[in-house]
Amino acid sequence: MRKRVVGLALGITGLAACASVADFSSDDPGLEAAPGAFDGRFIAVSDASMAATAYADGRLEPFDGMQDQAALFEAGRPVAAFEVSNSVMSWPQIIDVSDDGRFAFVVETRGNLDPAQAAVADPFADFPEGKWLTVVEIGEQSLRAVSRTRIRGSNPQSVEALGRRPWIAIATETDDAELELVRLSVDGTPVETVAVDLDPVYLAGDSERRVRTVSASPDGNRLAANLANRRIQFYRVNWSAEGTPVAVVKDGEPIAFDGRIATGRWTPDGRYFLTSDVRAGDGAWTMLTLPEGFIHVVAPPDETGKARLVASEPAGTFPEGFEISADGTRVAAIAMERTYLPQMPFLSVWPKRRQYSVTLMSLDPASGALKALDRIREAGVLPEDVLFDKTGQNLAVAVFHRRMGPDRRRGFIDFYRITPEDRLESQGVTQVVMRGPHDLAILP
Repeated sequence: MRKRVVGLALGITGLAACASVADFSSDDPGLEAAPGAFDGRFIAVSDASMAATAYADGRLEPFDGMQDQAALFEAGRPVAAFEVSNSVMSWPQIIDVSDDGRFAFVVETRGNLDPAQAAVADPFADFPEGKWLTVVEIGEQSLRAVSRTRIRGSNPQSVEALGRRPWIAIATETDDAELELVRLSVDGTPVETVAVDLDPVYLAGDSERRVRTVSASPDGNRLAANLANRRIQFYRVNWSAEGTPVAVVKDGEPIAFDGRIATGRWTPDGRYFLTSDVRAGDGAWTMLTLPEGFIHVVAPPDETGKARLVASEPAGTFPEGFEISADGTRVAAIAMERTYLPQMPFLSVWPKRRQYSVTLMSLDPASGALKALDRIREAGVLPEDVLFDKTGQNLAVAVFHRRMGPDRRRGFIDFYRITPEDRLESQGVTQVVMRGPHDLAILP
């Protein structure tokens, strides 16, 4: 979640392989009676370092056994867990998977505190600098660290594979080197890094003068950079005959948005770029009265150098994470609603505090047109990401934890189905993982 909630609480502003999953079982004996219906394998990463509501009240709520983690899912059930440092203090683009499905790449936006520390004044200021890239080998039912490498920049914001090439792109908060292109050996070890100055243009009023994410097109030839959560600047990557990046050049003028843009995804054919817009501003009152957000569809710059807004569709309150189906015809968006609000008596009846939402949309791959189809609500706090399975008929949703009780110390993957009438239905199945799942990656 890349958003600071200020003053809401009365002035409180490993590397080891594991072949099986640790026990995070729920008190509900029927909770994990069956796997979720989901065709394919995926990885869910959890930042266990804080409770979701620490953004508002600073209370981290540590517990025994707390550790950042990645969990490998197969057929709707976790089959392996692995300790890997990661952070929720970014948009959900801090994990990606290689085109052949052999490796996962995880960056650490912020580091970890002493696990016994109970509170912070400001999570964004008090958590240590992030600095690590971890490459994880994905086995049949195992995860194993290949390398843990110190990146050159600080606080990496996103990581994405560059098509079929052995290169990944990392966005950082370092001025004059906002992009790091990292070449990997055949065994997944980083062997070369190229630092790139994206030369971002910031405007008066930009409160976060940083590149927030860099999203790579499916062929790895184009990039879309989120500038200060207000504009998208496109780039082209020029490659040598030997497959080495020789230049990253601006592609046209940036396109601006009135709200606060967040996660970015390219359509499978690379024709359009989609971004979520959480519409959030600064200050407690804004977060209490946040309006509905959107998913925007953008056509990259044409021969005139102009990017174009093609479509926008409402997607709930604070729609941070979203995904496009493999055939490019549907979009699923996750909205936090106001579940980020803390446990305080005067907020107990505040609307949209107890349930998140999932919105299903149709997407025309040719025209880029979006159309809302259905929306469903479920109990849970701070959902961050969603995946379609390979059939396009089932969804997996990462939920940080539940609102009350012992389930505040567990994370959840909720499963949904899409009916033939394009309606969303809960499968009635939830799988438990380490607290704090916030980013999901599907395996090819």
